[in-house]
Amino acid sequence: MKGGITRVKQHLIGKAGNVTACLMAPEAVKVEIRAAMDGKKQRQNEAFKKAMQEIEVQCEEGFMEFGGSDSRLPPIGDFRLKDTRKGPMDLYTQPQSTAAKNRKDKVVQAGIRELCDKKAVERVYQYIARFWYQAGISFNLIKLESFQDMIREIGHFGKHLKAPSYHDIRVPLLQKEVEFTNELMKPLKDQWASFGCSLMSDAWTDRKQRSIINFLVNSSCGTMFLRSVDASDYVKTGEKIFELLDSIVEEIGEEKVFQVITDNGSNYVLTGRLLEEKR
Repeated sequence: MKGGITRVKQHLIGKAGNVTACLMAPEAVKVEIRAAMDGKKQRQNEAFKKAMQEIEVQCEEGFMEFGGSDSRLPPIGDFRLKDTRKGPMDLYTQPQSTAAKNRKDKVVQAGIRELCDKKAVERVYQYIARFWYQAGISFNLIKLESFQDMIREIGHFGKHLKAPSYHDIRVPLLQKEVEFTNELMKPLKDQWASFGCSLMSDAWTDRKQRSIINFLVNSSCGTMFLRSVDASDYVKTGEKIFELLDSIVEEIGEEKVFQVITDNGSNYVLTGRLLEEKR
């Protein structure tokens, strides 16, 4: 007969299926082997149920972290009962090799990881969605590359990351982002001296009925937003608009600006005439 210890046991107890029954095995031996096999199967089932319950609890609490050295979830093999008792057939068999045990453990653990990873991902997604709904921000923002960068960096940091404070997000982090943006704009500004640029103003009214003027600079390298000004108090006054535009031309450099583009309102017509007289 070919096969392992399981088939030998099945042969002795006369279990139909894979092997033929042994006609010479005493009844007492059959009873003892059958009891040992049933007891082992029951212990394995209980251990597996206990392991799954423990895993589900840890998944719900958000403590799952596979692959790390400080994972709170021990390998699935640790949940098995360490039964060192030997039966009568152990005298004629050798224990399962370590490599075979490892292969079996990896298969079982892979299934558990997949289950827990799915639950952990759903939990994280729900918290992200809850933030979105409470903040009332547009769903389109999730497509921003910076949002994906944020998720990736949080994942790289791992556990115990504290959220930035109100002061952090309002002062030092904002200042760093302004400096970062200015660095991005340097190549564009360098091109203004070589090829010149156009200063453009765009006036509009927001929902609070404020008159906002956006100033942009266009060149052969592209268009750059320069600043936004609340001109509600003087938007209809040509002299005030002239002072504002003149200061921006001075900031950019008169030699770099070869035209100023505005709308055709009477206040801007006056502004253009004053700029021509001065420049």
